[in-house]
Amino acid sequence: MPVVHPVKQAIPPKTLKDMGFEMVITNAYITMRNHGEEAAKRGIHDIIGFDGAVMTDSGGYQVLEYGGLDTTPEEMAHYERQIGSDIAIPLDKPTGFGLPRRIAAGYVRQTLADSRATLEAADIDGQLWAGPIQGGEHLGLVARSARELAKMGFPVMALGSPVEFMEQYEYARLAQMITAARRAIPPSLPLHLFGSGHPLTISLSVALGCDTFDSASYALYARHGRYISEDGTRRLEEMAHFSCLCPACSGRTPPELGAEEPGERYRLLSLHNLYAIKAEVDRVAESVSEGRLWEYTIKKLRAHPRLYEALAVLRDGADHISYGTPRFKPKAALLFGAEDLWRPEVRAYCQMVRRFKTPKKSLCLVREPTMRPAYLDGGIIRLEDILGPGVQICLLSAHLGAVPLELSDIYPAAHHLAAAGAENQTRDHVLGTIQGIIDGNAFEQVVYDRSDPYIAGLVRRLPRGIARAPLPKKKRKKRAEQKRS
Repeated sequence: MPVVHPVKQAIPPKTLKDMGFEMVITNAYITMRNHGEEAAKRGIHDIIGFDGAVMTDSGGYQVLEYGGLDTTPEEMAHYERQIGSDIAIPLDKPTGFGLPRRIAAGYVRQTLADSRATLEAADIDGQLWAGPIQGGEHLGLVARSARELAKMGFPVMALGSPVEFMEQYEYARLAQMITAARRAIPPSLPLHLFGSGHPLTISLSVALGCDTFDSASYALYARHGRYISEDGTRRLEEMAHFSCLCPACSGRTPPELGAEEPGERYRLLSLHNLYAIKAEVDRVAESVSEGRLWEYTIKKLRAHPRLYEALAVLRDGADHISYGTPRFKPKAALLFGAEDLWRPEVRAYCQMVRRFKTPKKSLCLVREPTMRPAYLDGGIIRLEDILGPGVQICLLSAHLGAVPLELSDIYPAAHHLAAAGAENQTRDHVLGTIQGIIDGNAFEQVVYDRSDPYIAGLVRRLPRGIARAPLPKKKRKKRAEQKRS
């Protein structure tokens, strides 16, 4: 949701609608100070000139910036009802970043009390009220704030105070804050993220469970000559080339845009920044549609070292984000390195394998073939003939671990493409899945190719309680021929 100033608009709201933005956010407090009763009569949609859904912030950002407002939560709630906001936010007390926990806890208590009073006084007539979650870096306060607001019955949640996290490059803490809020509320409740609309963070926010977000960065950055790209922000005077084909960039060079009259330069930069943000929103939406959000998010995290730190939050929250991840997808999973061990589909598959049961007494470990599903591979078919029906064949995948042949046609075992060279990064993971299958069954021996150093190394690390046996000689010879070919 682009932020639209109710008085000074860098880009006409009609242009926003034409670009495909279906909702905007504006400030009810600034509207009240500048338009007063006129906005109450005309409505916020007419005041800002936007024919679409409008969310209103009640002035929490101004509280964070200036310490207080000359109004009360009750007055702001009444005004937001008067101007006809589609989604309204109670006047909250933002915690920001860097407050001691004791003070932050007091702000959370005040926000909860004011939010309860606002919701109880609301005359619900098609208007939604968003519960403002506060707590900052104090994750316990964030979780408490979110739980209490959900209990009150707010149909939408809005997580506050991320701007200062982003200004300090505290992306990992921002991710922790989102995760704490998302875990504390039912999955069905939409979660809005205030002030976080930069292309660097959108995919991460969506992966962690945010449904909507807003930002005024397109205009704020333009005011200081800053140019938003998909992998960062650049200063216009330091650029030599444009790779963007939006109306602001087409037919211009950075020096030519910089030479424009200040007002026109500001307008054009704001327009480009909006196009850059909208393009990123669409790329993220497409990655969701294709089932590639994880892959896209990992790629975006590599754009900045401090952003890459948030990978640990994705890893630690893998079980949580797997709730909304489809088990089966139309596109093959692309697996690269150790970070993909926490991919939701991979974790779900490995958890299923842990429950695998078989009456067979021998376990045969072989490398995963390139054929999908594996039981159609000629080498595997010959191996089954040689070993007979009493041997359980498991295929070793660097990311999926030990894959029972019977489960090799289930996504993503049957539908993935893995980069070579990940075996050294994921050795402990693969060993753990082998041990899990052994622990869950009654195997008496492990059959393996001793000439394969990777498999031999894994088998050597298994507990001593199970016998080792080599593959039959015919098979070992055949595998040597396959490796040469």
